[in-house]
Amino acid sequence: MPNINGSGRAILYARVSTDEQANFGYSLAQQIEALRAHAAREGLGILEEVRTPDRAGRALSGPVWTACGTW
Repeated sequence: MPNINGSGRAILYARVSTDEQANFGYSLAQQIEALRAHAAREGLGILEEVRTPDRAGRALSGPVWTACGTW
């Protein structure tokens, strides 16, 4: 997402689809922390944080796409 004149906005999206990912440095909390840091570096305002602990993000439906459609 381009940051034009400091007015960029972001919806943070974190997803873990396997226990292995969650146990080896890719937990939802770790992903959100990294995404927040990236948004801060880029000067992006955070509109929402969406977390899906399963494969819900694979389809063009569910909480992620609902959040995107809201904004």
